[in-house]
Formats: sequence, structure tokens, C-alpha cells
Amino acid sequence: MQFDKIKKWARRLVFVVLAIGIAWLFFYGTYEGYLRRHRIDVLSNLQEVVATVDEEDLTFEDLGFYILFQERRVEQEAEVYNKDRTSDFWNIHTNGFFLKAQAKEAVIQMAIHDRIFYREAVKNGIVISSDEKQLLENARTDFWSDLYDSQLERIPGTYESVNETMRQIAYAEKYQARLAEEMETTYGGLNWSGYDYQQIRDNEHKVKIYDRVWRRVILGEITLNHDSVSYLNAFDKKDEASEK
Repeated sequence: MQFDKIKKWARRLVFVVLAIGIAWLFFYGTYEGYLRRHRIDVLSNLQEVVATVDEEDLTFEDLGFYILFQERRVEQEAEVYNKDRTSDFWNIHTNGFFLKAQAKEAVIQMAIHDRIFYREAVKNGIVISSDEKQLLENARTDFWSDLYDSQLERIPGTYESVNETMRQIAYAEKYQARLAEEMETTYGGLNWSGYDYQQIRDNEHKVKIYDRVWRRVILGEITLNHDSVSYLNAFDKKDEASEK
């Protein structure tokens, strides 16, 4: 009898979980539809303010590097998952979140993190050595050479603005290393998702994200074109198929 009760409760639990899953998928589909109807064209609104950090504006152009970086990173993983239809990977739901939403959150949070630490680096007299400048130049070369052709055609900003962001990141990273040593904590703890950084951000800085703007952005469709992704020094999908 007790076993029958357990089976009954187990069936109910499975039903509830399935119902929640279906409801969530319906909600996401509805929300995704809303975004597509009201999405903002990032490339045509580069000076739109997305967030403020200590009263300093962050625009779409300021997020250009992070958008390029995240879309390239996820797309590369998506090719391993399903090269013929990479959009499937972007819509994976895992650990209670859609991968697309996680990547989008990383874009805004990395930009805020680096702006805070760059400002602190300047305030604390951080200097980049000649060797570090060379490492920066190497990183820039690698970054640009790794982008897809479509990304090079749809840069959220300019080469100069993206390179400037990378310069600021170099300063932010050096300050982060010094701060980790001073606080006797790990470098990772001061990453954008780290506990120590979050305490600093929440207690010492004023950050505001303008959801009315940011929620209308669909990451994965700003610098990419999932219908025809081409690669540097390679064929696009149609040409590749014709060669076989």
C-alpha cells in the first residue's frame, strides 16, 4: 500500500514538472516573439545608453567588443553541437536558463566590471609596460582574425572603438591582479561573477541597467547571420557544400 502511494506521488511529481516545463517553454516562446517584434537594431543605435556606471554612460558602442566576443564564442561552440544549424545551440535550456540569456547577461556584466576596474586602474596610477602593450597588440590581432566574416561586416562600432575597449580591459585586468593580491583573495573571485567583485560593485559603486533598452536586444543576431555564416580564409556553407 505504501509503495502504491509513493508511485502515485511520483506520477504527480512528474506531471507537475512536465507542466512547469511546458508552461516555461510557452512563456519563453511568447517572450521571444515579443522581443522579435520590438527588438532594437543595435547597429543603428550605437549611441543608445544601455547602462550607467557611477553616472558614466555605457552605450551599445561601448559594448561592441563584448558583443563580438560572446557571439563568436557561443557560435564556435554551436558549430560543434550542430554545424548545419547553429541556432539550435543558442536556444538550449540548461540549469534553469536559456544559453542565449546567459551569454547576454555576460555581455552587460563584463562591460560593467571592466569599466569599474578600468576607472580604478586610472585612479590608482596603473601603468602598462612595453611587454604588456605587445601582449595587447597580439591579443587584438588574434581577436580580429578569429571573427567571422559577417562580424567584420557588422561591427557594433568601429575598429578604433573595439580596440579602445581592449586597451581598457588590459588596464582593468592589471588592476584586478593587484587588487586580488591586496585583498589576499583569488583573481577569479574578482571576475564579473565572483563574490568579492560583487561585494565591491554593490557596496562601492552605483550601477544601473536600462532594461527598457537591454531587454529588446537579441544576442546571437547582432553580428551573426545564422542563415549563412562564413569564415575567414574558408568557404561559406553554400560554397563548401558545392565542393563536396
